[in-house]
Amino acid sequence: MVDPNILKSIPFFEELSDEMIERLVSVAQLQKYETGDYLNKRKKAADYFYIILEGEISLQMESLTGKTVRLETISVGGAIGFSSLIEMEKKAYLSDAKTLTPVTVLRFLADDLTLLFYQDFELGFLIMKKIALVAKRRLMYRTHPIPKV
Repeated sequence: MVDPNILKSIPFFEELSDEMIERLVSVAQLQKYETGDYLNKRKKAADYFYIILEGEISLQMESLTGKTVRLETISVGGAIGFSSLIEMEKKAYLSDAKTLTPVTVLRFLADDLTLLFYQDFELGFLIMKKIALVAKRRLMYRTHPIPKV
C-alpha cells in the first residue's frame, strides 16, 4: 500500500482531506520505469493517470514531417494521462510519454478513480479542477508560436 504521506507531499493533492487521501491511496500503485520506457503512446487506449514522484518524462508526438517533437518535459509533482479521466466515447492519450531518466510514479487506473469520483463528488471536483488547470497550462504552452521543425 502507498504511504498517504506521499500524496500529502504533492501539491496536486494539497486541497484534499485526509479521508480523500485515504480513498486515493486505496487505488494508487507505485510504479518504476527505466530511461526510454513509454508510460503511454498517442492514440492508444487511455487507461491510467500518473503523478511523477521521481525523474522526468517527455511529452512528445510525431510532427507532420515524421520527426519526434518534444512538447513539454514533466518532472516531479507533474500529472500526465488526464485523458484517461475525461468522459469520451473512446479515451485515448494525446501524446507519447517517454521517460528521460529513471522514473517513479503514482499510477491510478482511471476506472478506479472514476468510481471514487462518483462515490465522492467533492473529491472528483477537486481532482478535475486540478486537471483543468494542468490542461489550461499545457494548452497555453502548446499554442505559443512553435519554431519550424
